[in-house]
This record gives sequence, structure tokens and C-alpha cells, in this order.
Amino acid sequence: MTSISAIIEKNNQTIAFFNANDYLNAIESSTLALTSLREASENNPPENDEESNIGESHAESSDINRLDEYVLLSAVSEHRRAIHDDTTNSDYSIIYDHGISIPPSATVDIKTLSAILIFNTALAHHLAAESQHTPTPTEALHKAKDLYRLAYYVDTSTRSMLFEFAVINNLGVVERTLGYTAVSNQLFDYLAYLLENSHQ
Repeated sequence: MTSISAIIEKNNQTIAFFNANDYLNAIESSTLALTSLREASENNPPENDEESNIGESHAESSDINRLDEYVLLSAVSEHRRAIHDDTTNSDYSIIYDHGISIPPSATVDIKTLSAILIFNTALAHHLAAESQHTPTPTEALHKAKDLYRLAYYVDTSTRSMLFEFAVINNLGVVERTLGYTAVSNQLFDYLAYLLENSHQ
């Protein structure tokens, strides 16, 4: 059975592929991490409906929740390149392209780990499509779209603000790239609403 530490290591290998702009290997690595987590979850089902005990959950409360902490640390620690700009359309879009890494010694609860792995897999498909590193960019964008939506719903219990911003932003970019401008505008309007209300 794959250990949680091995899944975290595979996730962080995905980040290394992002840093090397190797998006096809990032897709393979992130998908393998997700598959390993699913298998580990099946072998260790949750004892209740609230949370799985595959990894011990952090019991202490903090001003910033654990998922947002990983988002922030990953963005601060990466110096690989500028965020992807999509200026192919008259509308200006920015892809949040920082994969989320996890410290190797971290103890991560199942929902946080799931959200991170799903986001990184979505991002791998998204960046592969945008950089034309895949023979089927439209298919990769649809896969990214589905995974971003899944990542958003996995995080419903904690509503991690930074994570939510990254997911909604990238989902808006994908929708716009696929030609769904109205849906994209709704997502960016919602993002603006969240930003406005985060200061209140």
C-alpha cells in the first residue's frame, strides 16, 4: 500500500516538473498521486462522515487554514518564471500557475491532500494545453475544467480563501479559452465579489 509520505513525494515531484515546464510528465505524476490517494482511501475508509484518518488532521486552529498556508508557501518559494499571461484575446487573463507543494514532514488531512492533488492535476492539464505540449489541447482544457470544479467542491467545508481564488481564477481562464465568455465573466465577477468582501 502506498504511504501518505510517498503520495506527498509524488505531488512534490509534480511541482519539479512544473518548474521544468515539463507538463506531460506533470500530468503523469499528478495523476499517479491522485490514483495512489484513492487506493489508500479505499484501504483506510473514514470512520465517520466528516474526515478520513489517512493522515492525522491538524487539531490546532490558526489564523490561516492549512490549505491556504500551503498555497502561500508554494507561491512565495517559487521563482521559476512569470505567471502565464494569456493575451491571445482582447481580454487579458492571468493563469495562477503555482503548483501547491507540501512539506515532506507535514501531516495532512485527507480533504486538504485531495484538494491539493486535484488542483495540481488540473493545473498540469491547463498548462499543457496553453503551452501546446499536448496533441489534444481542447481535451486537456476540458479535463482541467472538470478538475478545477472538483477541487472547488472538495474544499467546501473549510473555504480556503487563497485556494478558492486560485481555482476560480483558473477556471475562469479555461472557460474563456474554450469560448464560454459569459460563464467566464460570471466567475470573474464572483472573484471580484470575494475580493471586495474579504476586506470587510
